[in-house]
Amino acid sequence: MKSDVLSAAQGREDVAWWQKVMHSVWLPCLLAVVLLTALYFLTLQRDVNGSAHDYMIDVGEIQVALNLGGTIHYTGYPLFTILSTGVTAVARSLGMVPAAAASLSALVWSLLALLVAYAIFWRLTQNSWISAAGVLLLGLVETIWIHSIVAEVYSFSLLCLILSLWFGLRLAERWRTADWLAMCLVFGTAVAHHRLLLLFAPSLIVLTVTAVWSQPTRWRLIGVGLLLFLASFLTYLYLPLRAWQGVAWVYGQPGHWAGFWEQFSGSEVTGGLLRPPRTMAEGVANGRFLTTHLRQQLPIAVSLVGLAGLALLLRRHWRVGLAFWLGVLATCAFIWLFPPAVWAPATLMPVLLLLVAGVVVLLAEASKRWRAAGWLAVVALLLLAVWLYRANRPFIDSLTQNPDGRRVIETLQTIPSDAILATVVIPWGTSFFAAGYGRYVTHELPPTLTLVDHRANFREIVQQEGRLLTPTFTAGYWPADRWRELLGTGHFNLVAPGVVMVGVRPYTTTLPAASPFDVGNGIQIRDTAVTPTADGQLLLTVYWQAMEPVAQNYSVAVHLVTADPPQGPQDILAQADATHPVSGYAPTTSWQPGELVRDIYRLPVSEGSTPQAIRLTMYSQDENGQFINNNWLSLPLP
Repeated sequence: MKSDVLSAAQGREDVAWWQKVMHSVWLPCLLAVVLLTALYFLTLQRDVNGSAHDYMIDVGEIQVALNLGGTIHYTGYPLFTILSTGVTAVARSLGMVPAAAASLSALVWSLLALLVAYAIFWRLTQNSWISAAGVLLLGLVETIWIHSIVAEVYSFSLLCLILSLWFGLRLAERWRTADWLAMCLVFGTAVAHHRLLLLFAPSLIVLTVTAVWSQPTRWRLIGVGLLLFLASFLTYLYLPLRAWQGVAWVYGQPGHWAGFWEQFSGSEVTGGLLRPPRTMAEGVANGRFLTTHLRQQLPIAVSLVGLAGLALLLRRHWRVGLAFWLGVLATCAFIWLFPPAVWAPATLMPVLLLLVAGVVVLLAEASKRWRAAGWLAVVALLLLAVWLYRANRPFIDSLTQNPDGRRVIETLQTIPSDAILATVVIPWGTSFFAAGYGRYVTHELPPTLTLVDHRANFREIVQQEGRLLTPTFTAGYWPADRWRELLGTGHFNLVAPGVVMVGVRPYTTTLPAASPFDVGNGIQIRDTAVTPTADGQLLLTVYWQAMEPVAQNYSVAVHLVTADPPQGPQDILAQADATHPVSGYAPTTSWQPGELVRDIYRLPVSEGSTPQAIRLTMYSQDENGQFINNNWLSLPLP
């Protein structure tokens, strides 16, 4: 009997414990955040950025800046840079590679933002499970997910805004002087970080105006709050400080007043992009732009449910509902008016937060009217989160695992030691950031390599050094004719696969006294060299020389063959043909008599094959489109 009583008591204790767990405020949130943390770590960007997608366009720059304690583009984002540099340094001290350490800083700010988002959801609904499911859903929205796993500024923007709203909601319920001061400081930090967040000032005024105005010392409180708001901008002293300290990676010229003001004011954006639509057609196009980006982030049905929830919130808690509606409308109106001035998915992050808040409010209200609706709502939100995961994961992986940045570093690593003292020119952007990462952060590129972007004085560089280097992938930005225009003349030679040397004088070097090979078109092959690479390929270096003016542009044929001469296509293992020599930079009609041209071709060698020789010639096409080959040079392979 006694045993039965104890068993019954134990059973009641177990039920009570389970009820406490199920009604725990923070346990559901903890489960959601742990799951999101695992997903974010799984997809964290771990190497130098290579993607040029709009989501990633500044990521490489921030990766470098956070690892060097440098500064980034307008509007400078100084507090973000200071704090994220600290997080990056701690992560690197724990063994994380530099790129992953920089990404981790975004993850930290995002998780903190989601924790505060949960606190807001729960405060509005008193339903922990629906609120936690809402946080999971929010965390898997494309733009939130991406900005949680790459080195970018927007997760910090979201954190500052959510904290501001949190303090505003507390003040809407009950006056606390500490909350008022904290809100002013945090919102000042938000606006100092990202000016666009000033759009939420009306929302915070709606939440707090009654509470502030009811205080006997209201003017003093407003004055102190304004001072705290403005004090947040003192972090901008970081920009000139780092410039004066000579940090290797500083954007612009913040050490001078004009350069500092340019970054502080963001004049690169305001100086032409803030132009409203001038015709009805432009207004319609801007509306499509806005709705397209909203649909990309959340299904339209979910957004409509969110708007319905915000309408319900306006009816039940008009002050909170009005504040949220003002935030949604102000942000969407700005995007509609000035689409070129914003990266819409990032700018929409606060709107998505408020729409998910509306979804949570509506589902929580339904659960009060029908008990089973609560669990159905949780299941529906979880299923939607799973759908977002499956829909977004491939795209996110394509961004964070893009190898092009790594290829930039590998390309520049092939520059021979006798050429490395030259300046390397790459346009400002993804490839420049990757080169900067290899040069300044990981030191995979030697300190003798000088890296400049498109704003450099190229004539001055060439006058001092006689040449400059640029990767061949910049040909779309600087084709050969453009270089001749910039320098007044131009001679092009490959110093490494994918790296062209641009000079104002012909290439000179000492070559063996061996007899040259006559191609048969007024051009000779003065020397060749075949070098195996670590990845199983063959590099063919060719020195061409024009013996007379060349009246026709010749293409180059390079064949790796199993029989010399080949008896048919089956004997050709690989080809490295080129429309013009030097990766297209040096058409033969541009060669001067006696000019030496250094050219390089890469030939892959398939596993198990037995190449016998490399065959090399120049060819042209007649008026009927028939190929006319000149003399073939055969280079036997050992």
